[in-house]
Amino acid sequence: MQDSAHILQEMVRQACADKRTLAICGGHSKDFYGHPLAGDRLDTTIHQGIIEYTPSELVLTARAGTPLKTIEETLTANGQMLPCEPPYFAGEATFGGMLAAGLSGPSRPYRAAVQDTVLGCVILNGKGELLRFGGKVMKNVAGYDLSRLMVGSLGCLGVIVEATVKVVPKPPAEKSVAFMIDSANATALINNLRREGLPVTASAHTGEQLLVRFSAGALEINALEKHLETGYRFVDWQVFQEAGYWQRLRDHELPFFNTEKAIWRLSTPCLAELTAFIGTDDALLSEWGGALHWLTTTRDPDSIFAFMAICEGHATLFRQGDSPRAARLFQPLPAIQLQWHRNLKKAFDPAGIFNPGHMHTEF
Repeated sequence: MQDSAHILQEMVRQACADKRTLAICGGHSKDFYGHPLAGDRLDTTIHQGIIEYTPSELVLTARAGTPLKTIEETLTANGQMLPCEPPYFAGEATFGGMLAAGLSGPSRPYRAAVQDTVLGCVILNGKGELLRFGGKVMKNVAGYDLSRLMVGSLGCLGVIVEATVKVVPKPPAEKSVAFMIDSANATALINNLRREGLPVTASAHTGEQLLVRFSAGALEINALEKHLETGYRFVDWQVFQEAGYWQRLRDHELPFFNTEKAIWRLSTPCLAELTAFIGTDDALLSEWGGALHWLTTTRDPDSIFAFMAICEGHATLFRQGDSPRAARLFQPLPAIQLQWHRNLKKAFDPAGIFNPGHMHTEF
């Protein structure tokens, strides 16, 4: 009797022989992300389960179709968590989907990005071959780190079968604080908080308010207000007590994201220029200490891509809203980078059967 991994392997081999394309899917929590999938469905949810978990080693290995909520429940029972706080988007998000999308939550710059947690993985390439990259220990450094290459590839290179990731202890205590400060000074304030060694683990700026989450031991969190009263009299602040805010931010359940406009995911070093660029009817929410920006707008996609190219930034049309479907969703690649992507695609998926055009229409 075949196990689920070999069932997936046989499906890939057959599709390769028949020259059929495959649409890799899991829990459908991120169906909106990327260009629409085309091809026969390859459902990774038939391949579920935590293979190995050693709490004392802070390492977990699971199959790709394992629901994230199962992994979260297991980790929570042992006082641990995934450091990247991946989004669920109100769907049945899977472990493999987390890796393939590569989307990190509010804690990304303070704990780890998705790719920073991956120690190793097993994938199916376009020939139906099972390939193993990396290992199951943190000190494994042999060879190229191809396991991290799978993170954010949107299934264009191969089918993630299983992976090993690092986990971290859950903080004993947390407190969020709202600082009344404009966007031009918000990043400097966060940098100052971190310079002083305060345990910042998330930030979000909307309008004139900067929200900051602090996570640490109970004694350190209890002393936080006294520290702020002494060193931060130059800015108005108060303890922010809205329950579940950071989880709702992670999953785009805040009112900001409840819009018929397109939602863009932007990264740019030119925040002042970005603020000047957006229109009066647009809205901006900044995360990650000013490194990530969410923009709701009706602007033409080409104008945003062009602006980000000038700023040496990156734009992704994350959700298209009610606007007509755009020809491109991701920042156009320079010629040399496009060739690198094509070469990688050809090396892992020679016949181009995996999620064609899902990320960039050129491959």
